[in-house]
Amino acid sequence: MKRTVIWVLYILMGVQIAFGFAYFVSNFGVTQQFRENLDFFLPMEAVCLIQLTLAAVSNWYVLGELGFRENRYMRGYVCAFLLTVPWLLQMHMARLVWSMAFSVFLWLSGLILQTIREGISGKRTLLLFVAYLLYGIICPDGVYLGGFLLLFLFSQKKQVGARAGFRFGAAAFLTACIIFTANWGLNNTFPEARTIYRENNLGVTAVSRLVWPNFGKNYFFWDDDVKAVLSEERAVWISWRVDLVGEEFYPLLEENYGKKEATKLCLEMGLRCLKDRTRETISEMGQDLKDYFLLPYTIERNLKGEGSSLTAWNYGRMREHTPVLVKYYYRYGTFELPVLLLGSFLLWAFQISEQIGMFLRRNAVGKEAKRELLRPGEGKEASVRKKMLFYVLILYTVWYTARSNVPIDYKLTLPILFIWYLASAAGLLYGTAGNQCGKSVLPADGGNEERK
Repeated sequence: MKRTVIWVLYILMGVQIAFGFAYFVSNFGVTQQFRENLDFFLPMEAVCLIQLTLAAVSNWYVLGELGFRENRYMRGYVCAFLLTVPWLLQMHMARLVWSMAFSVFLWLSGLILQTIREGISGKRTLLLFVAYLLYGIICPDGVYLGGFLLLFLFSQKKQVGARAGFRFGAAAFLTACIIFTANWGLNNTFPEARTIYRENNLGVTAVSRLVWPNFGKNYFFWDDDVKAVLSEERAVWISWRVDLVGEEFYPLLEENYGKKEATKLCLEMGLRCLKDRTRETISEMGQDLKDYFLLPYTIERNLKGEGSSLTAWNYGRMREHTPVLVKYYYRYGTFELPVLLLGSFLLWAFQISEQIGMFLRRNAVGKEAKRELLRPGEGKEASVRKKMLFYVLILYTVWYTARSNVPIDYKLTLPILFIWYLASAAGLLYGTAGNQCGKSVLPADGGNEERK
């Protein structure tokens, strides 16, 4: 039964890899028409190859740190599977920053796990902050999200060490300052190209998340300074499109009152709306939390016309050249995930069952061996991996829920998709770990030596 489940997982993953290869061949060099496409000097073929190469290398590296080091064939197969997840491959073959940002995220995550496993070193610390620097410049929210990822490493005090902790924190602060300075310079030098990638300031976030879409309904409750520069008709118009909060409303306030006062007025509006519409606002945020956390399920709902998102827009850009292929590629991507998750769960259950059976048969072994039997795998190292993956899933879910009220855009949240599909393939590790674990902790004579 166990072997059958393993082969089912391999076959299902293989079908997706075949879909991905077909999409790559038929769309190689095709430019997807996103409005935020970057004007690279390189041809589209070179962009695809560079982004796919970086994604493959970063996937291979992080999979090694996530427990796939021993079996190189399995590691390569899972790497190919994760590269060909429809929404990830779409970004690897687009003129957008999200593929590059995702690759740097994987590199940073792998470095964090390696540092926890092997300890702090000068070279590794330098690489950590180079990865953080790149993530903060490429991705608009990377300075914050990357900082939270480093905070997870810092929280592992035994691995970092008290003496190195202060230097680590000082280096992180210095790198964050460099990122803010670099982004400020790039935003001023390339205002048009960088507009779509700028991070929200606190005022825009407050109005977008807490006020919109009730912007027009609450018009008469706003401060007189707000109503002095914004008519009721314009407020109703802004209520139709959340992006107008950052594109029209906030610049209007900043132009008339300055950045500090504009942010203050926005925060007051957000607090007032939260107070007046507490239940409605919390309900909206709860729905977004669920949608981001269950992102593959959300994409499936969006394809059926349910929910507010940019999934249909992204899907339209991907299917322009090969509509039939992309239709079935998308559908298969949403179909296979629950089946793979079920298969991985079964393999995990088989592993636990084997370990319990072995524990009951060898109940005469020492206490230390018993404890290892009940915790198969690599003990604390495996536990840290799971904690970090869950931490990243929660971090990106909460961050993009709180960041604004814009429709869900899976381009921004590739790490969430990566974790879900990684979890669906994790059963391959469970399928081979049980026997190895049992052998590693049991004495050759079944515990007789200790009883002597």
